[in-house]
Amino acid sequence: MYQPIPAAEAEDMDPFLLLHHHGPHEFQPYNQGLPFGPHPHRGFETLTLIYEGSIEHADSQGFKSVINPGGVQWMTAGRGIVHSENIPAGMREYGGKMEIIQLWMNLPAKLKMTSPHYQGIQNSEIKKVLSNDKFVETAVVSGEFRNSKGAAHSITGLTILNSKAEKNGTEVYEIPESKNVLFYVLNGELTVNGKTAIDHQTVVFDQHSAGLIEIKANTNSRFVLALGEILNEAVVAQGPFVMNSTTEILQAMRDYQMGKMGIMH
Repeated sequence: MYQPIPAAEAEDMDPFLLLHHHGPHEFQPYNQGLPFGPHPHRGFETLTLIYEGSIEHADSQGFKSVINPGGVQWMTAGRGIVHSENIPAGMREYGGKMEIIQLWMNLPAKLKMTSPHYQGIQNSEIKKVLSNDKFVETAVVSGEFRNSKGAAHSITGLTILNSKAEKNGTEVYEIPESKNVLFYVLNGELTVNGKTAIDHQTVVFDQHSAGLIEIKANTNSRFVLALGEILNEAVVAQGPFVMNSTTEILQAMRDYQMGKMGIMH
């Protein structure tokens, strides 16, 4: 597993809290699956981008789905939810490959206690935008890109773009002012605004300035570009809870123990 954020060189990616890149990983037959049994969240959202394998989601609100490669799982924890993630029974029995990214996105104080919600979206439901040279394909997960609207609804106006580029492909992304940028290279080698970025690197830009991100693929590459409004609020995180104060964290722990975030059977 790779953890590009949080990291020393990319500490303040507000509103993006954490990015984990799992895999590519080969599961052997008769494996134990993923170690993400029922656990709670409050105060933020999680997004799982699935590249290989399938991910099974279930939660205390009654949402259930299996999402396949190219699809996404977007969960708004809000005031509280208990969920589990695993590979499906077939993959646990027969094995197979898996590669996913999980991104944690913060919610502003006014939305931290919003109703929990889940969106499971398959690859076929996500619009793809081709670059002029047809060598870069950008899947519009949320927000808008070149008049194509994202499949997922973001309550904070996040733009999430999931791209793959063939060698020598070029593309330009416009960045509005006041948005913070998360740019992560899964694999390959890109030239981003004149500088080289390779596998598992996060590209850090000057903040708070509108502009363009110009990419050229030096090899076949995959990358994620996420744009979010800077919240500039206190962040107090404790395990699966992300709030604005220690008092709110203690309240979250109590609420979870009392079953107020729901119970999974």
